[in-house]
Amino acid sequence: MNIRDIINRGLLLVMAVLLASCTKDNLPILDFSDPFGDSAENTHPVPALEDSERPILITDELERQVFIVDSLSKGIMWQWKAGDHLTSAQTAWFSGMDEVKPVYNGKYVLFTSSSGGAAMVRVADKKVVFLSNVKGSPHSAEVLPDGNIVVACSSNGTTDGDVLKLYRVDSANPLVANETKRYPLTFGHNVVWDKEREVLWATDDQNLYTYTYDGSDPENPELTRNTEFYPLPDLSPHDMSPVYGKDQLYLATAKDIYIFDIQTKVFNKHPYSQGNIKSISDGPAGFGTLIIKPTTSYWANRLINVRGSNVYFNESYRMYKARWYIDNLFSYPSDHPYRQSK
Repeated sequence: MNIRDIINRGLLLVMAVLLASCTKDNLPILDFSDPFGDSAENTHPVPALEDSERPILITDELERQVFIVDSLSKGIMWQWKAGDHLTSAQTAWFSGMDEVKPVYNGKYVLFTSSSGGAAMVRVADKKVVFLSNVKGSPHSAEVLPDGNIVVACSSNGTTDGDVLKLYRVDSANPLVANETKRYPLTFGHNVVWDKEREVLWATDDQNLYTYTYDGSDPENPELTRNTEFYPLPDLSPHDMSPVYGKDQLYLATAKDIYIFDIQTKVFNKHPYSQGNIKSISDGPAGFGTLIIKPTTSYWANRLINVRGSNVYFNESYRMYKARWYIDNLFSYPSDHPYRQSK
């Protein structure tokens, strides 16, 4: 056997070990033959949305859209573009698409845009059931138990920034001009409802807080910040999302990814911690942990997992957030019909 044969056999062995290792830790298998997932040789048919085993919900600011892609075929199964459903003035509110979440058992999607917009859309017919020009650089939104919506606004040098805004929802009148209440929150980037404790989790630039919500008076809903809070381990808190099946929250910061254990109130670094992550999402065993790590400025043209394997790629897209399109049982009940304020 010559030296070239030895090297080639060694490379094959390394490749086999890598492929085997990628099946661990609930991560997808890495396919070296199609590293970016956009090869013309990919012959998997694109399923209907209801038949997709691992759909992913993603934002793209280039097309001012949110879309759902099948992670196996890499085909887009559903998309909503602002320009197809809104006026030109309203479309401009969505030029900086950032947050997106599946809500109400995936029958609706909730999303925000740093250029001002927030909306909730019914998946079946793409009907807009909530729409507002929130202003103040919205970066996240959440559905509250009575159907009202809270939006976190980041710093943008105006009085509309650095706040939480609370909106009453009425699908018969989806366009909401103004919030019902607002609350100070410097550098607001995330909001997550916790159904077990009946609190809203959110960070400012220094701490993690909880808020209780009282919607008993439909005319006067109220959020109240609780006195206990938790200092953050790093600066620039960004995405926060539930760890699937656990009593924990992911938090991405400027330098790291942390897991906050709600029982112990301790932040621990993720095993594959890295900086400047715009979104993080995991799912059941075998789904893997998705992240958006910017490839240009603050956006990415590819979605990867925490080990760097490519999950979805589109050269022209500017993706900012990606979530597994699955039920979020940390925040919502398993049977979660659409609700709106009375």
